[in-house]
Parts: sequence; structure tokens; C-alpha cells
Amino acid sequence: MDIDEDISRYFSAARIESVPSDLAAPRYDQSNSGFEERRVRYERCKAATAIWNAADTNTGRLRALKNYQAEKGSHDFGVIELMEPFLSRASNRLPLSDIEGALEKLGLHEEDNSVLSRPEKDKLDQDGYLNLGPLLTKEQLAEMRRRYDITIEKCGTKPENLGARGIGKLVDTVVGPINSDGLLDTIFLHPRLLAAVRHILGTHFKFIGSNYHCALPGYGHQGIHADFLWGVKGTPQVVNAVWLIDEFTTDNGSTRVVPGTHRSGLHPTADLVDGEPRDLNGRVDGEIKLTGRAGCCFVYNAHLWHGGTQNRTSKLRRAQHCFFGHSEIPSSTDVPAVIERDVYLRMGQTERAILDIT
Repeated sequence: MDIDEDISRYFSAARIESVPSDLAAPRYDQSNSGFEERRVRYERCKAATAIWNAADTNTGRLRALKNYQAEKGSHDFGVIELMEPFLSRASNRLPLSDIEGALEKLGLHEEDNSVLSRPEKDKLDQDGYLNLGPLLTKEQLAEMRRRYDITIEKCGTKPENLGARGIGKLVDTVVGPINSDGLLDTIFLHPRLLAAVRHILGTHFKFIGSNYHCALPGYGHQGIHADFLWGVKGTPQVVNAVWLIDEFTTDNGSTRVVPGTHRSGLHPTADLVDGEPRDLNGRVDGEIKLTGRAGCCFVYNAHLWHGGTQNRTSKLRRAQHCFFGHSEIPSSTDVPAVIERDVYLRMGQTERAILDIT
């Protein structure tokens, strides 16, 4: 098989030496798919889901957590350690008035703002995802690909960037050196994206993480998952966006989603199929693949069940993810600790409010 130079540049970061000869053969980590491991994860997620959905406030959820601790003692499947950071204190660094003011300046404070149409908002509510359309120019895409490819070669083997085998990954991209000149600012600041985040999360939200994710030929399958640790009924806590740096097709590792599952209150890890914990690597009834042209952005309620699929083509499938959460939940990224100085100095009051930094 002829290998493009662009692909071979990713081999070290992806921890492979060559592209597989059979790109369609199932290829994913089986180490955590055993029944006992699935059962433990199931019990932990099931308990956390029940505790979270037992009340509408963290005070009530903390009470439910204490009751669970009294009942289970040391046999709690790690639920106490998992949930306490979310329930014991608010994790916003700035006062909530800062993000409210930022949204006011952007014209996004009111729910009935016109940045998204009513049908687009309904799509987010009902299906849990929306293609915001082509938001990046050909020139932006070309420069992003060039910069991602160079940075993967330079930094892709650093411990923090090592992901699943066959994946090129870079963490903290929009606040890191790769964005020193603002090339990636639109990834977390585009008005249509922020309007979608505001619609799902309300006026109190913050940026909580970003990463570049590139599935190499023959790789990219992920188990079905949601981007929160347990199921949430009612007020959403997280939103994710995937920017298509390359076109997403049915064959090149596009994201699969199960429309409407964000409304179920269930997490796939705590779901039963025929009385047994779900095999997360298996197909889910109703799943579809998100396809679109390069430059588009899919935004989704991150409680939606989703996962990457296997890239069965001979080309890279590049994507940039951006993650937002409710202002008061812990962040997956410690932004003040990792933000590049040049990026920080470029940020104005509005941008810092979204990043939740002083």
C-alpha cells in the first residue's frame, strides 16, 4: 500500500510502524471489555447516576451520596471519590457575573437570540446534535492541517499526548503554543458555537478542554460513551464540538451518535442489554454516522451517546474537539496552569470569561 508522507509523520505519535494491510478488520483495545470489568464499571456508573438524579441541587445530591456511603462502606465501587469533587464545592474561578457579561456583549445572553434559528435549537433539543455548517475557510483548513502535522511530529510522543494506538493526539490545543497567533481561536469563540453552548447549558458555562484527534488508516474505533461520568436527567452539564479538519465520510472514522439518548438520563456504561452490562464496542440500535465537508462543526449535548468509528480509508481523518461545561463543575483542563503566555496575553475580558481565567 502506498503511504502518503503525511501519514508516516504520525506513526511515532500513534505508536505504530505501518498501516495495516486490512483496513476493515476490527481493531480496538479488548483489555477492558471483559465481563467482570464491565460489571464493576456498570455498578459504579449506575450508582452515580442514581445519586445525581436523586435531587435537583448539589446539596440534595450530596445527601444522597452520604446515604450511599453509609450503606456501602468501603465497597462503594469508587463512587465517593468520583462524585465528591462535583458536589462538595463550586469549581468556577470567576464570579458568574463575568460570563453573563461576556454573553451580553456577544448578544447571546437572552435565550431568544437569533444567532441560531428555532429549527436549529429544536434539533439540539430533540436529537442532541447539530451541524453548524462550514465555518472554516479553505485557507484556515490548509494552515491548520500543516500546523497539526508539524506539531504531531514534534510533540505527539509526549506522555500527555499519547492516546489510543493508531491515534495522533494533541491536548490543550487552543490554549497551547500551537495557537500562539490565534489560528485556533475560532475553535472556541465562533458565535454560532457559543450560541449552541448557551442554548444547551444556559448562561453559566466555561471552556473546559480541547484536543486534536487524528484517526490513522485502520484505526479510530471507540466504544460508545458519553462525555460525562454518569447519566444525567434534566439540566445538561457538558457540551462537545468536533471541528472537521478533514471531510467526515461513512468510511473514514466519522463519529457515530445515537440521536435522542441525551434525554434518557442513562449512560451507556450503566446500560443493560439482555440483563448484562452493554458491550460498549458493539453497535447500538439507532446509531448514525455524522458526515460533512471539511470546515464544518458538529456541536452536541455531550450526554449524547457517541463514539469514533474505524477509518477504513488510506488517508488521515483529522478533527479538533472543544469541550464546554457548566461553570460550577470541575474542568478537564487546568487552564491557568497550561495556557501559553502568548495566548493569555491576547485574550480580552470576554475571552477570559469564557476560559474562566483572571
